[in-house]
Amino acid sequence: VFQNFPQLLFKLYSFGLFLGLIYSVPPIRTKKNPIMAGLTIACVRGFLLNFGVYYAVKDAVGASFAWSPKVSFVARFMTMFATVIAVTKDLPDIEGDKAYKIETFATRVGVKKIALGA
Repeated sequence: VFQNFPQLLFKLYSFGLFLGLIYSVPPIRTKKNPIMAGLTIACVRGFLLNFGVYYAVKDAVGASFAWSPKVSFVARFMTMFATVIAVTKDLPDIEGDKAYKIETFATRVGVKKIALGA
């Protein structure tokens, strides 16, 4: 990534990798906190992924980067969509999260309430 793309894209990639690491790896492990987990996932899947792909494609075809209402809408929509994913992703693994004392919205509120809210 560093050699083939602009410095901004490398920084976005590195930031996404960093967020992925702190999500899963102790001692920080944002997965243990439902709010931090949701923010981490929404940031990576919602904003960084969409902005990064858009920026990379623009660079690959030689077009200049410019924010537009369409790009802004997609980035905001996907961030909200990723937030819903972040809340519901733990529903199938509630037993494992309880066993390892990982607090999620599902372990705190219950599967039924989360599923109805989503």
